[in-house]
Amino acid sequence: LSSPAGRADRAHWRQRLASLGPGLKVGVSWVGGSMKTRRALRSLGLPQLAPVLGSVGANFVSLQYTRCEADIASFADATGIVVHHWPDAMADYDETAALVSALDLVISVTTAVVHLAGALGKPAWVMVPTVAEWRYARAGSSMPWYPSVRLYRQAVLGDWAPVLEVIRSELQALIARKDQSGV
Repeated sequence: LSSPAGRADRAHWRQRLASLGPGLKVGVSWVGGSMKTRRALRSLGLPQLAPVLGSVGANFVSLQYTRCEADIASFADATGIVVHHWPDAMADYDETAALVSALDLVISVTTAVVHLAGALGKPAWVMVPTVAEWRYARAGSSMPWYPSVRLYRQAVLGDWAPVLEVIRSELQALIARKDQSGV
């Protein structure tokens, strides 16, 4: 992203994000891995994210690399909440990196986008299942190799509600701080 092409890609995504209007620009990913990598344990449904996605003062962008257009459309029809999805950003990992680097925050399940955000030094809040892969450790709220990543751990298998409530609350606080600072 430090090459002229990378800087141009990042500028393109910043401009596209700015077109969404004021507020934080937050990338979201809710499905991680494949069936062989315990997708069911580390993923959640888009409707479960409604408490977070309903936050006023933030614009949400899908970072899903799986087919999710129908889920996003159904979610918008049911809730009125828009999650922007730009397949061109997810079709090429350089574009994904440029988009992530232009975001204010990433909120994700345990998946590759977490490592991308961490490597780019972008703030990322990660929803970690009770039985996490080794890279997320057994306890704690941080990853030693990604200082910008914060882990939110599920206490009860399959129960994401407490995790999402903490994230919703902290996102509201972040939005309020940004509103007060005018940045």
